[in-house]
Amino acid sequence: MKKIILLLIIGISLTACSNKNDCCVNIDTGISVKYLNEGGENLFEIDNGYNESDITIYHKINGEWNEYYEGNLDSPKGITLVDSEDGKYIVIFPSTTFVGNNNSETKIEFSDSDSDIIKTEIDKSNSNTIVTKVWYNDVLEWEAYETERMFEIIK
Repeated sequence: MKKIILLLIIGISLTACSNKNDCCVNIDTGISVKYLNEGGENLFEIDNGYNESDITIYHKINGEWNEYYEGNLDSPKGITLVDSEDGKYIVIFPSTTFVGNNNSETKIEFSDSDSDIIKTEIDKSNSNTIVTKVWYNDVLEWEAYETERMFEIIK
């Protein structure tokens, strides 16, 4: 009986061990955008400017725009407002659903008549999800790791 129990313990111990090296997942998708008016004023810091609560994020999935909201996340609407020494800016968490060729599309709606489109190229290899290029209204604004993933938009 002791031999059977010993064999079971050894068998379970051997099958519980794994040589998998999948230890880490890296998700790096946040896009920082500072919005300025023509006079260089930060639109999150002036009267009649932008307010985070008025912005809606949509992800393009299967050819349709779907409003993004995940109540269990720290940024459930897919954006967060950051107040830094250099002024306020938003961090947008874009869609990671491909619409073609490793690209995703995210719509930022400021009002019923004012919206912009962010297209991203995403590397989803080796358990990673990393934004490698960002187009804002079809203009390439950021590429790979040469600078921080942050840029300014004049509205």
